[in-house]
Amino acid sequence: MHKSISSDKKQEIIKSTWEYLMKNGLTKASVGDLCKEYKISQSSLYYWFNDKEDIWVNAGKYGTSKVVEALLAYTFDHIDKVEEYFDTILKEVEKYKYDLRLAVQITTSPVFGRYMRDQAMEFRGWYEQYADKFVEVFQCKHIQAEIFIYSIISYIIDYAIWDDKIKTQMLLDNLKDRVLRLLKENQQA
Repeated sequence: MHKSISSDKKQEIIKSTWEYLMKNGLTKASVGDLCKEYKISQSSLYYWFNDKEDIWVNAGKYGTSKVVEALLAYTFDHIDKVEEYFDTILKEVEKYKYDLRLAVQITTSPVFGRYMRDQAMEFRGWYEQYADKFVEVFQCKHIQAEIFIYSIISYIIDYAIWDDKIKTQMLLDNLKDRVLRLLKENQQA
C-alpha cells in the first residue's frame, strides 16, 4: 500500500511540475517557487527526485508522453480516413502546441537535453508500434512507414515552434498525396 501511495504522490508531483513549467516556462522555473505554489516541501520533493534536473526531466517526459499518446491516438482513430486526417491534424496539434514547445525546449536544453533524451527512449518503441500498424494497414514497406512517421513528427514540431500553418499544411498535403498514391498502388497490386 505504501508503495502505491508513494507512486501516486510522485505522479501527482510530476503532473503538477509539468503544469508549473507550462505556466512559468523553463527559464523562469525554480524548485523553490514550485514548492511554494504547490505546497510541497523541498525535502519531500527530493525524497522522490535526485535533483532539479531529475524533477524537470520527469515532468518533461510526462508532458511529452501525454502529447505523443494523444496524437498517436488521433492518428490511429483516423488511420482509415487519410484525407480527413491530413486536413484536421493541425487543428488537433493546436491543443498541444504549448506542451510541444516546452517539450522541445527541455529536450534541446544544454542543461537537461541529454538526460531527457536518455529518459525518453521509450518513444522509439511507440514509433515502431506506429510503423508496424502503418505497414499492416497500408501494405507498405517498413521504411515507407518510418518516413511517414518521422515526416509527421517533424512537421508537427516545426508547426508547434514556428506556427507557420500555411507551410505546414503544404507539407502535409504533399505527404497526403504520397500516401494516397501508395494506397492506390497497393490496391491495384
